[in-house]
Amino acid sequence: MVVSVQEVLDYLGLDETDEMTDRNIASFIGVADSYLKGAVGYDYPQDDPRAKQLALILINDLYENRGSMAKVSTKIKTFVTTSMLQLTLELRRDKEDGN
Repeated sequence: MVVSVQEVLDYLGLDETDEMTDRNIASFIGVADSYLKGAVGYDYPQDDPRAKQLALILINDLYENRGSMAKVSTKIKTFVTTSMLQLTLELRRDKEDGN
């Protein structure tokens, strides 16, 4: 996975969790990983800091807005869109270069 449960807990600022929160976070990590695989490619660079940050942003949004229909800011939408595009193009370039 692109991020660990501990990385997510640190990002969310959660010192203590219960069983339900742990299950939700594990689920959100899976969703973020699947989203990145679909958006960038199955072999997206999981160690790339942008991929980690994208996963954390997605997980934070899922966590903070679970059960709500909150709007995402334009800045976050732009960051996510351009980061996804960068990772996708770099992955294609690496495949073409034979890496």
